[in-house]
Amino acid sequence: VLVVDGSGSMSQSFGVHPHGFYGLMEMLKTWTQSLSLSGVAAGGSPSLDGKVRVGFVQFSGIPTNVLPNGNVDAAQTTPAQTGASGRLTGSKAELESELVWQETNYMQGGTYIASALDTAADMFKSSPADG
Repeated sequence: VLVVDGSGSMSQSFGVHPHGFYGLMEMLKTWTQSLSLSGVAAGGSPSLDGKVRVGFVQFSGIPTNVLPNGNVDAAQTTPAQTGASGRLTGSKAELESELVWQETNYMQGGTYIASALDTAADMFKSSPADG
């Protein structure tokens, strides 16, 4: 699971790219095309063939969205019926859809990561085990 910074600071230039978040999305799109993916869509049971599944969580937020545990509600995965619906996937098409959705829904708030880490852990827990 990749936990991606969607905070406002990512709108600054990074290296030669004029916008850090969009540069990161471009790099992730290229990177996912080169992975040895399982080929199994989200929710399917992958085999033990050494191939991977990937998921994305974007973090950012505003300090007024405080959860009961004190964390700022600041995690975002794709909604149901979009890409892998916020789950691990080995499908190139689902990953591409996930990244397009994340790019279109750039959060641009403060830098709050705690709830994104909880979301990432939940993504692992809710995904079918290998083999």
